[in-house]
Amino acid sequence: MSSRVEEGRIALLASIDEIATGTVLLGEAVARLLEFVVPVFADVATLDTISAEGAFRRIGSRVEGPGREELEAGLLRRRPVPEAPIGLPRVLASAESNLIERVTNDDLRAIAADEADFELLRALELRSALFVPLRARGRTVGALACGVGPSGRDYGEADLRFAEVLSARLALALDNAGLSAAVRGLEQRFEATLTNLAEAVLVREAGGPLVFANPAAARLLGLSCAEEVISATPEQLMELYDVFDEHGRALGLADLPSTGAGRGEHVKPLLVRNVIRASGEQRWLLHKASPVFDAHGELSLIVSVIEDLTEVKRAELAQRLLAEAGQALSSSLDHHETLQRVAELARPGLADWCAVLMSDGDRALEPIAAAGVSEPSLVAQQVRSGHVGPVGGVITVPLAVAGRPRIGVLALGMAESARRFDGADLALARELADRAAIAVENARLYAERSQIATTLQRSLLPPELPEIPGFRLAAFYQAAGEQNDVGGDFYDAFEVPGGWMVLVGDVAGRGAEAAALTSLSRYTLRTAGKLLGDPVAALEQLNAALRERSGLSLVSVCCALLREEEAGALADIVLAGHPPPFHLHRGHPQPVGEFAPFLGAYETGDWAAVSIALEPGDHLVLYTDGVIDTVGEHERFGEERLSQTLLGAASAVDAVARIEAAVSDFATKPQVDDTAVMVVERGTGG
Repeated sequence: MSSRVEEGRIALLASIDEIATGTVLLGEAVARLLEFVVPVFADVATLDTISAEGAFRRIGSRVEGPGREELEAGLLRRRPVPEAPIGLPRVLASAESNLIERVTNDDLRAIAADEADFELLRALELRSALFVPLRARGRTVGALACGVGPSGRDYGEADLRFAEVLSARLALALDNAGLSAAVRGLEQRFEATLTNLAEAVLVREAGGPLVFANPAAARLLGLSCAEEVISATPEQLMELYDVFDEHGRALGLADLPSTGAGRGEHVKPLLVRNVIRASGEQRWLLHKASPVFDAHGELSLIVSVIEDLTEVKRAELAQRLLAEAGQALSSSLDHHETLQRVAELARPGLADWCAVLMSDGDRALEPIAAAGVSEPSLVAQQVRSGHVGPVGGVITVPLAVAGRPRIGVLALGMAESARRFDGADLALARELADRAAIAVENARLYAERSQIATTLQRSLLPPELPEIPGFRLAAFYQAAGEQNDVGGDFYDAFEVPGGWMVLVGDVAGRGAEAAALTSLSRYTLRTAGKLLGDPVAALEQLNAALRERSGLSLVSVCCALLREEEAGALADIVLAGHPPPFHLHRGHPQPVGEFAPFLGAYETGDWAAVSIALEPGDHLVLYTDGVIDTVGEHERFGEERLSQTLLGAASAVDAVARIEAAVSDFATKPQVDDTAVMVVERGTGG
């Protein structure tokens, strides 16, 4: 080998070593490597790679001489024949070099895929060829194929040894170039990923400055660009904000997770309320920070991620506020009490202070509830004068139900905090005011309805029980449930020819229809009783009146005619679909009367009177089914329990008190039926 050739090969190895530093990317490295190999060591050369899974890829070809571009393109397209006994298939399969010192047409046909491929190989005018594997990281990663011919050179064993040295350098250069491309690609993808993240990302050197901030960090921190974030110290950044935890406690830099991570600690995420001092804008931010250690276990970086949870947190707080306000507004019919609770709920989540002002008719707005306000009257004065803004430090929204005049104003303001209201706060305040207005109107309607119902109910019962010679009366009435619908139970006592008539009754239904039916029943019985003096005839008159009404109108009645005879006092008892009364004789109760159909059910009902004697100290207890149908924990009150309750009753008043107490103690929930009781006591001096 001449010294010139040797110098060229040494220069070739040196050139390849420059590429092996990893500063050149893969595509550029392949082109430059083949430029060094051809023509210094070969007239034609190809580079191939094979993946760990066996996928073959030709990454470059180089030809010296006429027709170079066409031949290079042909070589770049061709693929080795897998079953060829020589050449690339042998090298890739065995990882051993292959030298063909004298290339023949038979050799070319052995490696050619078809006739066109054979002609391509012949056009290279090869005299000698060698194939050497490229090995890196312990495996064959490809192969180098070199050939000479047009230059008049031949390959021998020495050339093969040099090619093997050359392949080792090439493998290193290609591997480094691939790694460099991968690393650079990873860096680019990593930076692109961080840049496009919605979360703010900050990277700080251990004990040093910030080295990275993505655009989201600048937006979240209220700065113009990432560079402005990086140029600021943590202390300078903290000066821009007021920071609080979920409970309103002020936080400093030392409280943030990044400070703990800066000490190498693994810290929990922290949700903070952040207020930008310059604008008053409030955000809810979730701070997360992680320490990063190098290969020696030393703290290298602190990576902080800040997630903006403002919308989520505001929605959560709004729903919680509205839910708690709704519960408060529905818990009481006293709107002063409930509105005070609403004012207290509004701070500090929505405002620093809250006041509710209401007007009564032509009267001016006056504060009726306030929280966080030292001078509610001053707020009222400002609202009346209109010196408050819709958005900013103070907002006011009307308390009004759709289609009706305004009944008041909800006022909210900021005082000690630096933040300002925004559109979302205004929308929440309006929703809160709407709910409060509906609750106030409902309370007013309930109060009006309750007053009407009470007045109507009183009109359906006697204003007071009459005094009956020789008898004492006591009565009890309890409307069902927690509603103010007018009930269907009634009682009455009035004088008739030949005695006194006492009765209790129960009409089907509730509300206005039941009230009309109760009124018809009571006054029909009273009128018929006074005219006819006969309880059966009075019931027949009521039955006829009920049958004339449209629809089915049912009424049950227990009626007793009290009369004096020479032998003593008697009671003629008539039942129409009603539970029998109890006769207490010497303290022992016994049901009396003959059951007959409801009034209003049939044309005639075969109602009949059953007479009993009432001795001095006897009692007659008339009641509606609301008493015996009272629901307890496991069963209804029932006739037997009522009988036991009356046992030993000393007076009419005592009997009524016993029934009222027993029913109240037995009931486990609001009842669905009214209760009415009338007790007649035969006087001992009669």
